[in-house]
Amino acid sequence: MDWKTFDRRNPKMGQKGEILAKDVYRCAFCRGKGVVSYNKKLNCPACSGTAAVRVPGLAVICAYCNGSGRAPLNKSATCIVCRGHGVVPIESKDLAGCPACKGSGRAGGTGLHCLICKGKGVIAGKKAGAVTAD
Repeated sequence: MDWKTFDRRNPKMGQKGEILAKDVYRCAFCRGKGVVSYNKKLNCPACSGTAAVRVPGLAVICAYCNGSGRAPLNKSATCIVCRGHGVVPIESKDLAGCPACKGSGRAGGTGLHCLICKGKGVIAGKKAGAVTAD
């Protein structure tokens, strides 16, 4: 996976498919400001005005919105995969790129999230030597 996600405040946040191990991340939807960009009086719906989001355990950058926290089809709405956080939790360190969407998090040509990886762009990979039933 060759995609890069650039965060102006933290340029070393990571790239798509890379496992992140922090618990607290800067809110992607409001870009760490705590308020929505179109109305400074409204608290951010993703972080409730705290400018940070908590994702316990392991996480990866959301492939569906490219870590922006905004829905690709409507930029004023939160992403349906990461709920505006910009990162999504994962269950395992053993990951592989999604074969259906090729890591983009989007179903082919529709703009909707991939049903195989649920928009994450990665799926749990097979361990070496694992036997599968045919």
